[in-house]
Amino acid sequence: MPIYRQLDASLRRLILDGSLPPGQKLPSTRELAQELGISRITVKNVYEQIISEGYAQAKTGAGTFVADGLDTEAFPQIRTPRHKDKPSGIEISSRARTIAASKSTARYGEVAPFRPGVPALDQFPVKLWNKYMAEAMVRDMRSSLSYGQVNGNADLREAIARHLADARGMKVNAERVIVTSGAQQAFVLIAFVLLNHGDTVWYENPGHIAGRDVMQTMGANVAPVQVDSEGLDLAQAIKRHPKPALIFTTPSHQQPLGTTMSLGRRLALLSYAQENNTWIIEDDYDSEFRYRGRPLPALSALDSAQRVFYVGTFSKSMFAAMRLGYVVVPQEFAETFAAARNLLGQNSSAVVEETMARFMEDGRFTEHIRKMRRLYRTRRDVLYEALCRDCSAWLEPQWTDAGMHMVAWLKGGIDDQAAHEALLAAGIESLPISLYCIESLERTALVLGFSGVDERIIPRLVERLAKILKELAGAGAG
Repeated sequence: MPIYRQLDASLRRLILDGSLPPGQKLPSTRELAQELGISRITVKNVYEQIISEGYAQAKTGAGTFVADGLDTEAFPQIRTPRHKDKPSGIEISSRARTIAASKSTARYGEVAPFRPGVPALDQFPVKLWNKYMAEAMVRDMRSSLSYGQVNGNADLREAIARHLADARGMKVNAERVIVTSGAQQAFVLIAFVLLNHGDTVWYENPGHIAGRDVMQTMGANVAPVQVDSEGLDLAQAIKRHPKPALIFTTPSHQQPLGTTMSLGRRLALLSYAQENNTWIIEDDYDSEFRYRGRPLPALSALDSAQRVFYVGTFSKSMFAAMRLGYVVVPQEFAETFAAARNLLGQNSSAVVEETMARFMEDGRFTEHIRKMRRLYRTRRDVLYEALCRDCSAWLEPQWTDAGMHMVAWLKGGIDDQAAHEALLAAGIESLPISLYCIESLERTALVLGFSGVDERIIPRLVERLAKILKELAGAGAG
């Protein structure tokens, strides 16, 4: 710590703890400098600082004194805190307690192989992206280096609307697109705008973890709805739960089971929402990656009544650090969502928004998706074959035609949380399916992401995984 800061801190402490009482004369700058062996200018600057902040006062011809009128008893006695000390009398809000208890799975820094939702970052065209970003920095500096537009870059919103029309069969105008800092902010905005405390939200079980935690934090009654072979079980939800304000679903590629909602179920869900004045959140988190045929039309593409809030993200298709996503809202909500985004934190960068707009307009985004689709298909195949070959005694991998992860059902009574922890200790990431659940499933499973793992090392990792599962199964049997 610099000398001037040490001296400043020492004088403040002596004044606040009463060691230097009000009216006490301080040594002259020359005297104190000589005694401490430091520059007189340093002492003079410190004195001027504590005088300006009211700790001391200068009296012409007399010297510098501790300020009169300081109620030093109002200040807590300064002591070195111990690690085990806990604040007393401090209460946090019930909402903050809900956040602290959240099971959110976000991880920062490096992630280990098989972490779900991680794209092939080593294959991202960094040089090309940097070129577009450099251009965005100088294209319109007054705009790019400012806060940007309240609902997001206009060119980006136009590019997103065109992408949704081509890839997801949706006909939306750019005014309905609100740019967000990822899907998570979209969920926060929807909950903030639409939910009141105690409102019921139908939520797939198992289902998206972070979205569920947002709804619970906003005080909603999050009601678990089972997922069958056709998707969210609407009949079971109607029979079991109160009428919802919101229905959260992942129809194109259910998170995490991978089920695709049938057309009949989609139409029934839209009809129910319209008849009951209920809103639907369609989370389309990794819809770009379908390995058989074209990506399916979105639920929103069938929504003539505009009951669906469609949420998309670039974290899975590009990279998470860009912090970009979007939500397509009914026309009547566009201004409200833009205002809410501005109030709750306009977290996305105007420079990144401009960069992404040009990246999409020039066809680079479509090109990148096409390349990743081929790569992820290969990685899926390698993982599935390795799991079937080396782990068939302990788990049953579930084939998937889409997405970035694979569900592997555990055998022999192996606990998925125990398996997750044991694998993590060995440098292999997974997520237990129980983490996605509000109500427990009859079977346990691990969710294994393959998109971010080099296919050349997958067999070796699976061999290590098999060894750990074998040890767990043996310990359970014993």
